[in-house]
Amino acid sequence: MTPRHLWVFLALLLAGVAARVLRFHVLLGRGVPLPLLTGIVLVRNLFVDLLPARLGELSYVYLLANRAGRQATDGVASLFLSVAFDVVALAPLLLLAALTVGSGDAVSGPWLGGAAMALGLLAFGGARVSGPIGRRVADVVASPRPHEPGPRRAALGALIRRTALTLDCAWASGIAIPVLALSVVVRLCKFGSYFFLVLAIMGALGDPVPDLGFFRVFLGVLSAELAAALPIPTVASFGTFETAWAVTFTELGFTREDAIVSGVVAHMVSQAVEYALGGLALIAIMRPRRGAP
Repeated sequence: MTPRHLWVFLALLLAGVAARVLRFHVLLGRGVPLPLLTGIVLVRNLFVDLLPARLGELSYVYLLANRAGRQATDGVASLFLSVAFDVVALAPLLLLAALTVGSGDAVSGPWLGGAAMALGLLAFGGARVSGPIGRRVADVVASPRPHEPGPRRAALGALIRRTALTLDCAWASGIAIPVLALSVVVRLCKFGSYFFLVLAIMGALGDPVPDLGFFRVFLGVLSAELAAALPIPTVASFGTFETAWAVTFTELGFTREDAIVSGVVAHMVSQAVEYALGGLALIAIMRPRRGAP
């Protein structure tokens, strides 16, 4: 792989981790020390990549409760808001990519910008009403119904209500703008790092990848990421990620052989970096604390 592109990939990956840590720091009211929160985020990244259907997100809630002393509802609420703002940040990028690639650059820039802004505002509005909707769902879940166990429904309704109230408190504290800005940075760093990783891989093969443009690579990586998030029982999403990558990148102009090679190598390199960082963080977090029995 070409070294200059590989170094940019690593720099953007680390920048994305830093932005994600700062976003959780803001969402949690700056109540968790940054070194500990950095370790928790790195472990979360490891398990999200390792487990299917994004079950690894639960490691963030678990470590936040057991190592940072926060309530589980704080972890769930901050996680939900981070995902919601990811959607808000991702929606305009996805629309821009779809229109740019689909139209062959025939759509004007102002029209693309206006459509992307409208979609982003729509997603932002959906995240804003998540608290009231959560309270309504809690009322429906906790309402007594015949032939159903009342205590379990009541407990689930109480958990949903506490999470919704935590979401309301987060919005009331005025965190929307900084969290949105950090979410945009997280998305740009993530897909930008993959873009330079593709350049590093394909540059060694002599392919004119820069001619494809950022948005073409963005669509290919996004399709692979969505496939990896499906509830398919695979370890580290091997197989689903590569299949979606190969199919999409072939449609975007790669030869079939190069699409397969780039998918396998990109997945292995990104996983190796995530697992190395997450493994070191897990060792540091789970080591016995002073004074602990």
